[in-house]
Amino acid sequence: MKKLAIKYISIILFIIILISISLFYLSEISISKDLNDLISMFWKILVNPIFKIGNTSISILNIIIAILIFSAGFIIGKLYKKNIKKITHKYTSINRSTLTIISNIGYYLIIIFAFFIGLNILGINLSSIALIAGALSVGIGFGLQNVVSNFISGIILMFEHSIKIGDYIELSDGIKGRVKDIRMRSITITTNSNIDIIIPNQYFIQNNVINWTMEDMIRRFEIPFGVAYGTDPQKVITVIEEAVKKSNFPDVIDTPDKKTRVVMTGFGDSSINFELFVWIQGPEISYPKRTKSRFLILIYKTLNENNIEIPFPQRDLHVRSIDEDIIKKLNITES
Repeated sequence: MKKLAIKYISIILFIIILISISLFYLSEISISKDLNDLISMFWKILVNPIFKIGNTSISILNIIIAILIFSAGFIIGKLYKKNIKKITHKYTSINRSTLTIISNIGYYLIIIFAFFIGLNILGINLSSIALIAGALSVGIGFGLQNVVSNFISGIILMFEHSIKIGDYIELSDGIKGRVKDIRMRSITITTNSNIDIIIPNQYFIQNNVINWTMEDMIRRFEIPFGVAYGTDPQKVITVIEEAVKKSNFPDVIDTPDKKTRVVMTGFGDSSINFELFVWIQGPEISYPKRTKSRFLILIYKTLNENNIEIPFPQRDLHVRSIDEDIIKKLNITES
C-alpha cells in the first residue's frame, strides 16, 4: 500500500515540477512583467485548448485534474479493499468469500466512478463514448473474448459459492491446492509445496473441479495393499481393522455410516489385493500423501507383527522342451 501511495505522490510531484518549470520559463522570457501578468499568462496556458475530441476542447488543466481524480480513485479503491479485508479478523461470522465479493465489486465500482468523473472533467460527452464503444464492440468481442469470459466466470463463481477462499480443490490435471484468492479474472491456489498457481476463472466453469472441502472437512481415503497367496483373507481383514481402531488416531471417524473397512479387491499377479477404507476428519485431508503414508506404515507393521507375508513381484518359468542343438552346446560346455 505504501508503494502505491508513493507511486501516485510521485505523479503529483511530477506535475507540480512541470508547473514550476513552466513558471520559471515564463519569468525568464519577460522578467519585466509584473506578477499578475505572469499568473494571467500561465492561467491562459493552462485553460487554452491544446487539442479537440469531436467538438470538445481539452486543456492542460482538464488533463491535470482528470489525472488527479484517476489517482485518487485508485488510492481510495485500494484503501477500501484493505479495510474490508480487516473485517475478517473482527467478524468471524462473515464468510471470507462474501468479503472478497464485496471488496472486489466495490473496488471496481470506485475506479469506474472515478473514471467517469474524470471524463466529465475533461468535458467528454458520455454519449460519444457509447458510440465509440459500439463501433469497437466487434473488435473487442474477438480481441478480449477470453478477458470478458474470465470476468463473467469470476462473477458466477463469486455468487455461486461453489469455490470459496480456504477450500482445498483438485483440478482435472491432478493439481491440488488451497484457494488463496478469488479475483475477477483469476483464482490463486497454493499447493502443499507452497507454490502459488494463478488459474483463469474460465477454467473452473469449463472443466471438472473436485472441491474436497465444499461442505465439510470429511473425506474417505482408499489405501491399497497386498499379501502373499496362501494367506487367510479373513485374518487380514480382521487384523488391519483392529489395528486402525487401536491406533487412536484422533482424526479417524468410525460411525455406522462412516465405518473403517478392509475389502478384498482381486487377485494380482503376485498377491491377493486388499483396500483399506478409512474416514478422516480435519485439516489432514488437505495432505493426502502424508495421510496415506501414516496408514501404510500402520499396515506394514501390523502385517509383520502377525507374520503375514508381504509379496514382491515374481514369475515362475516352466520349460516344456529344449532344442537338441542347445543340449549339445550345453554338454560341450560342461565337458
